[in-house]
Amino acid sequence: MGGSLGPDRKWRAFSRPVMRTRERRAPEGPTTPEEQWDPGRFGEDNALAAACISSSVVAFKESEPALAAPGIGELLAPPKQSLSGSRPSRRRRNRPYSHVRLEVDLTPEPPNPVGVPPLQRLAGLLNERKIVEQGTLILMAAATLHALAARRFRRVDHWEVAPGGWLPPPLPGKDPDASEPVGDLLTTLESGAWSAVGSARSFSARLSDLSGARVDVTIRRIHRERRHALTLDLWGSWTKEAVQDLEGSMSQRLPVRRSRITKFQYL
Repeated sequence: MGGSLGPDRKWRAFSRPVMRTRERRAPEGPTTPEEQWDPGRFGEDNALAAACISSSVVAFKESEPALAAPGIGELLAPPKQSLSGSRPSRRRRNRPYSHVRLEVDLTPEPPNPVGVPPLQRLAGLLNERKIVEQGTLILMAAATLHALAARRFRRVDHWEVAPGGWLPPPLPGKDPDASEPVGDLLTTLESGAWSAVGSARSFSARLSDLSGARVDVTIRRIHRERRHALTLDLWGSWTKEAVQDLEGSMSQRLPVRRSRITKFQYL
């Protein structure tokens, strides 16, 4: 049977895969002009695009600092700004003074001369002559001279009382650093200056040291308040520490109630 198929051929014919034709689907996008300009549809598309972008963004991770030897961070760090003020203010703060005026308020009590032989001797002479108010003024002046001598101001350039005028200047000694202003004041009073001191209301003097600095001092009696006040003008080159040391020397030898700087000028 030439035109018929054998059993094997029939099986192979029926076992061949059948090619399926793909079904054509209608396009999902808008086809009409009304669908193309639908704003709601554009909103859905934008939301879908934003969701896709947000899902694709990966959080940035900062890099960890590299390990370094101890102390390297401090060397590489920028310098810290000084909290003590700008450079000009710090320079001015460390500059010495060319002039300082000190105003010192004293209590009515006279200074205690115990332990200072020149002051004890002066206090005894004042008691013998019964000089009370003016005697307290002279005793205050002698204690001031003693405090200045402790800061190496031992040479008396001149001194005076008001009213009364100038007192005889002390004779210059061979060693100016070894002179004692209180002893020079005793010598001047014993030489005949008691009459001028008996009616004095103020005492003024100028003392200097061996380095060229000087001090102008005036001590006066405030009659209404029954107390004394002291004014010191410091000339030359004075550091802040030197002014404080002088204030401390005054406080140890005088009944200081208050001390303040009222005027100053830098070099």
